[in-house]
Amino acid sequence: MTKARAGDAWEYRVAAVAVELGLDRPQVTTLAGGLLNRTLRLKDAHQDLVLRLAGAGAESLGVDRHAERAMLQLAAGAGLAPQLVLSRPAESLLVTRHVAGRVLARDAAREPAMLVRIGAWLARLHALEPPAGIAPIDIAARAAAYLRVLHARDSTTLLRDLETRLARLREELPPPRRLAACHHDLHHFNLVDTGAALVALDWEYAGPGDPVADLAACICYQDLDRRQTEILLGGYGDASGRLTARLEPLIWVFDCLCYGWMEIAAMQGLAADPDRRRGLVERLLA
Repeated sequence: MTKARAGDAWEYRVAAVAVELGLDRPQVTTLAGGLLNRTLRLKDAHQDLVLRLAGAGAESLGVDRHAERAMLQLAAGAGLAPQLVLSRPAESLLVTRHVAGRVLARDAAREPAMLVRIGAWLARLHALEPPAGIAPIDIAARAAAYLRVLHARDSTTLLRDLETRLARLREELPPPRRLAACHHDLHHFNLVDTGAALVALDWEYAGPGDPVADLAACICYQDLDRRQTEILLGGYGDASGRLTARLEPLIWVFDCLCYGWMEIAAMQGLAADPDRRRGLVERLLA
């Protein structure tokens, strides 16, 4: 398909969804999104919606569209996510209500007052009972799967070292005390501050999981130092530090997962952030 015809296909899909949702000559605006997706705001006089059309390759990176829908519905019911309007997992199509507010900048997400709010947001999510019938997510198992894919393509010293350390940590880490509803992708540009509340976007990797692993993901994405982590945990309700022993190895595991994800995405032709990749490797080898 030529570039022009590919563009026509996207426009046709957007127009068809707009008609299905009863939008009247909506204003269409492209929103910033992840590497895999195309995200558009569709706004007319009566509705303000966000359409997410996913690109190819998401499933190979662990995305489960059925889990995404179930988790989004759960979180939206608790005021933690946008309201779901339309979802067709087989088509990787998702429509939600637009959330008015500011997407957090990296520095804003690292401020003490915001860290307390993010910690409290995670505590509210983790208090929810995960939807039935959704497979639990083990970030260590997923990281190992990513590394196996990379190893099969090119066995490097770095990969062998990461696989060895990850295998050891998986043996040493006891299973989580409980499974909770988890987001697993809570970086700052997936958080919208409405003023009254925080709302999380992009539930592609959400599902039942270890709540401490979810905290580890948030810490890694925001590159929090020890003091900032303590503030986050204080907002979460763990001022005593009871989670720290399990948290530290899971931070390394999540860095390993991110490294594997970025390398596989690069294999699929998706541009990776070279500075973030370099930082991940430095932390993994420290």
